[in-house]
Amino acid sequence: MHRLTKFFRNLNIRAKLFVGYSAVLILSLLILSSLIYSLMRTTVEDGIERELKNSTAAILDTVRTTASVSIKNYLRAVAEKNLEMIESIYARQQAGELSESAAQAEAARVFSSQTIGKTGYIYCINSFGLAVYHPNPSVNGHNFRTVDFIVKQIRRKTGYLEYAWRNPGESKQRKKALYMSYFAPWDWIISVSSYRDEFKELVNVSDFREAILALRFGQSGYAFVLDSHGNAVVHPRLKGNVFDVVDGNGHFFVRKICRLKNGKLRYSWRNPGEKEYREKLVIFNYLPEYDWIVASSSYAAEIYAPLQRVKWIILVAVLATLVLILPLTLLISASIIRPMRELIRRLTAATAGDLSVRMLQAPNDEIGQLSRHFNIFMEKLETYHNNLQLEISERRRLERELLNVSEREKQKFGRILHDDLGPHLIGTEVLSKVLKEKLERQSELSEATVAAEKIRELIAEAVSKTRNLARGLMPVEAAVYGLEASLEDLAENVSRIYNISCVLGSAEAVTLGDNTAATHIYYIVHEAVHNAVKHGEAKNIAISLKHEASVLMVKIVDDGSGLPDNPNPKGMGLSILRYRADCLGAELKIENQPGAGVMVELRLPATSLFGQGD
Repeated sequence: MHRLTKFFRNLNIRAKLFVGYSAVLILSLLILSSLIYSLMRTTVEDGIERELKNSTAAILDTVRTTASVSIKNYLRAVAEKNLEMIESIYARQQAGELSESAAQAEAARVFSSQTIGKTGYIYCINSFGLAVYHPNPSVNGHNFRTVDFIVKQIRRKTGYLEYAWRNPGESKQRKKALYMSYFAPWDWIISVSSYRDEFKELVNVSDFREAILALRFGQSGYAFVLDSHGNAVVHPRLKGNVFDVVDGNGHFFVRKICRLKNGKLRYSWRNPGEKEYREKLVIFNYLPEYDWIVASSSYAAEIYAPLQRVKWIILVAVLATLVLILPLTLLISASIIRPMRELIRRLTAATAGDLSVRMLQAPNDEIGQLSRHFNIFMEKLETYHNNLQLEISERRRLERELLNVSEREKQKFGRILHDDLGPHLIGTEVLSKVLKEKLERQSELSEATVAAEKIRELIAEAVSKTRNLARGLMPVEAAVYGLEASLEDLAENVSRIYNISCVLGSAEAVTLGDNTAATHIYYIVHEAVHNAVKHGEAKNIAISLKHEASVLMVKIVDDGSGLPDNPNPKGMGLSILRYRADCLGAELKIENQPGAGVMVELRLPATSLFGQGD
């Protein structure tokens, strides 16, 4: 194995490709062909079994239906014949040759002289359910009008009927069938009855023989009928008892069919005049009322004939693959070798990738040559890289710092979008809802017009705010106008937009010297107020701004529904409030009021942050 591996490694690329492609493609074709063949075989087997099962079921129904009709016709013929005989006897009575009692006694003798099958018989009842004649004398004179099938006879008087009956002395009921004719002068319902387990004695096989023999499966498959003792009821070639017939392997397959009665079986069979045995598949079902086994059979060679064509297709495909592999290998090898040699020339003057990587030892072909050139090139490149690394370390540090600054600016921009523009547009949505409600009422059209104008103004203001954010990320210029002025504008806007009371109470004017700190304070108040409106549904909000000693205290109190019992500590609003407080180095307290609502309190050292105004 080692020598074979070494030999293969030292082959040139063309030889490797040819051997490799041939092995892979042929192996793939064989595996794929085996799967296809197996799938087709299973499909063919399932199909033929389905066909045989369906045919057997159809034959079973045909036999059952034909036999039932045959029995019905037989019983009807006997009933109508007996009716004719009774009519003849009655004619003699009418002519004065017989008295009524003598005529009825002669009719009873006619009935008693007949048997239907082995144990079937003729009996008569009248319209009151009274047994006027029965072969068992103990039954005569008894009334059976409460028996279900007797009730049906009394109602119908003529026709075919199936029922269950237990004769005196028998332990259980047996299925029976009868045909009845009505003789009105004596009010006799003449009933010709037979037990179903004796029906086969009454069936005329010729009624369905030709229909079964006409069936074909494949070229020479056929259907047949046996009884449980191996007697050939219907068979295209066999007659008599075939219970001990064996197949080509000496197996008593007929015995097995008679024992199983339902199922499928494979056996080898040779028809008269044939030289060789052929494998057959038979599907069979049992017809218990006649003790018949109905079977459909087909030869395996005819079932699998399509698979032989598949085998030839597979063989041709493998041979064609071998023929095509050689020129294909030449084309592919040429398309690989040229780029590889070009890559070797280019890698001697290029730098790329992991500088510590090296090619492992390779065979003496083009790949090996490429490996050696690559390793020499990478060793030189790694030396140059180490020398340059010391020159660019400081530059990379500055680049990382700039990247950090950029990330902070992005975070700042995201916070401003959430704190300012988002709530502003929420207010626009609320006012739009108010406008919709007013327009629907139609009785306050002037107010709706004013609201629509406000919406336009708010949208224009939203556009202006977006532009301001894009310019400098400073929507609130607290250092210029004072924190108080910004908060007063906030309170007025909230009162106007949401139609609630929002006021700012400040004991003195406060102007911060730090624009960043003023912006953070403004947005803390902004977030707290909008949380009170949006989540707490507050109607009154009080904002206070006080400078006490060296501490600046900002407080927001509302009369809303308060915080939930388990507020989400990672919620966007609360997390941003805490983040801004941390940036200021301030203490932030958020808690529910004793009555209702929420208090947000911010306390921060003010020594170096602001100066008092006049």
